[in-house]
Formats: sequence, structure tokens, C-alpha cells
Amino acid sequence: AEHAQQPLLPEEYILTNSVSDLIEESLGRGWIFSTDLQELISAMDRRLASFGIDELAQVFDFEEVQVWSNTTRSIPTRSHGAVAMRNAAFLLIQLRAMGFRVDDTLLTSRLRPLLATKKFLVGREFYVFWQQKLEAKRKDFVLYCAPVPHNPALKEASLPLGHVMRTVSDGSRIVGVEVTPPPSSEVSSD
Repeated sequence: AEHAQQPLLPEEYILTNSVSDLIEESLGRGWIFSTDLQELISAMDRRLASFGIDELAQVFDFEEVQVWSNTTRSIPTRSHGAVAMRNAAFLLIQLRAMGFRVDDTLLTSRLRPLLATKKFLVGREFYVFWQQKLEAKRKDFVLYCAPVPHNPALKEASLPLGHVMRTVSDGSRIVGVEVTPPPSSEVSSD
């Protein structure tokens, strides 16, 4: 919540060919290295640079998995953290909904046709596939980590991209965050 309220740096993030190549390569594998995803997110919005993927995985309830590499064909083999592409797309969508300057368009537009070929969608695949329809129905991003107390302390702040954030606390810690997007960023229902 505090990071989303920090002022934005003036520079804009532009998707480069190397980012496109990284996304294409990761889609082919079905997962992206956590370090690559972290670099991608922090390059888009510097306010997210201090968060590790393991922390974001806990907040947004997805699993970071271990992948093993052995480039020399000898032991020892090295472990790397990785995130399934459906979870990476879900994370980018949620960070954008929270008011961060994160662009999920390239990843979700490439992932949706792959999901359309599947007979069954599971978990985050469903959310990513139906993202535009779901966002048209849900105007606010809502995240709670504990039950709301009877007399919650509410605090409202305007975010740099025009979102309005409401934090709900129990007096000692934040238990919920609600973010309403600016009217111009709402997704149309067609």
C-alpha cells in the first residue's frame, strides 16, 4: 500500500525486443525465471524493485517453483526459482489493478490463444483467459489478509496514476486494500 502511493519517476517503460523475446521464450517453456520476472516488473515500475517474487507470491497466493539447470552436463545442478506463465500474467494484471505502472498486454495477449486451445482451464488460467470480461464487471481491486474488524480504521489516498486506494486497518496493521481505477482506465464490456 505504501509503495503504490509513492510518486512515479518521470521516465516511461517501453517494451523492447529483448522483453518480447523473453516472453516468447518463457511461453515456450511454460514458466519464467523469477529473477527475469522481477527485473521485468521493476523495470516497468521502480516502486516494485524492492519486492522479491517470493514475497509477491505470498501476497497474491501463487506458487513459486524450483527448476533445475545443468548447462555443463555435470554435477552439481543448480536450482532457480520460477513462476508458471499463468501466474506471471495474473501477477502483472493484479499489480496494474493496484495502481502500479505495469503492462500485462504483451503477455496476456500471447497467453490467451494458448489457453483457448485447452479443453479445461484451471486456477489462474481461467482468470487470465476471461480477464477483460471479469474486469468489466469488477470495478475495484480488493485484497484482504484478515477479517475486517467491527470498527475499522479507514485511510484513503490518491495514487499517481489516478487510482483511489482505501486501506482498512485493525488499528495496528493493514488488513485490507481496495483500489478503484480512474474512470478513463475502466475496461469496456465489448
